Amino acid sequence: MARLYISQSRMDAWSAEDRIDVKGDTMTLTELKRSFTIEPAVRFLKVSGDEDDPHELLGKVKAVGELEDMGADHLADSVLFEETAYDVENGFIGKPLPKGANIGGEPTRPGMA
Repeated sequence: MARLYISQSRMDAWSAEDRIDVKGDTMTLTELKRSFTIEPAVRFLKVSGDEDDPHELLGKVKAVGELEDMGADHLADSVLFEETAYDVENGFIGKPLPKGANIGGEPTRPGMA
């Protein structure tokens, strides 16, 4: 199944523009009426200190749960995996729901817990 990475800054902008509705772990693009389940994730931007990338994570997106499974430490805009520190961008992985699917719940503002 296709997955979509959405940065926290993009979610914030869409929310401010009333382009999305977030209920629990479901985000709906209001104009398109398309819904996605979302989960916190990071995108690996660079290795801190301009070191090599021994784990080949640059440009990759990992869910926060995947980081925990790897034994990586995630704090704010960085991830430490084994001996390598990475600068990351926080965001979400979105997985499309079937057209017309819209899970109930109270609307919330998107944000990282």
